[in-house]
Amino acid sequence: MSWTPPVHVLLSPITADDQSTIEQIQLKPLFYAAQKEALARAGDDEDDQFFELARLATGLSVKELDQLKRPDYVSIAQYVHEMSTRPAAYFLEQQAQGEQSVDPDQVQLLQPLSAAGRSMTSLTLEMPVLRATKAMKKLKTAKERAEFITAHCTGLMLPDLDLLTVPDWTQLQVRIDDFLNKPADFFRSATSK
Repeated sequence: MSWTPPVHVLLSPITADDQSTIEQIQLKPLFYAAQKEALARAGDDEDDQFFELARLATGLSVKELDQLKRPDYVSIAQYVHEMSTRPAAYFLEQQAQGEQSVDPDQVQLLQPLSAAGRSMTSLTLEMPVLRATKAMKKLKTAKERAEFITAHCTGLMLPDLDLLTVPDWTQLQVRIDDFLNKPADFFRSATSK
């Protein structure tokens, strides 16, 4: 069962571009590639960044989004913030009411991922080999290094990473950070529980 984004019922309905009335908005997940593009479009201004991400999360046009009353926008901005900063487990736990995966290296995806001709609902992470971390360190930017090591640990191709939701990306980064920075005993104690 995949995660379903919430519906935001508007406090104050707005008029759609086609002149119909919008009373509720089916929110959408943010995807890694689309988020990168939206943030690049917005520049460094945080308000502009949230506005661009709100457009992605709602599917509304600029004209439609500009009609929102501030409390509705704040609710959507809160969803965008959570979608941008929380790992997939946060959303899946809300839906499953506390059921948790026992294996931290088996990452349940928020939305199915179509890659290599198949649909995946989870990814199995593998610890990176030293050769891969040496290659990673030679890359120029932090983004390139993160994408390289994520592809290595997941077995995905670099273009497949763009299809991940932002919470899925965040979830993977937490565990990959463990792989890169924790000693062997950390993993022994985690598996012996």
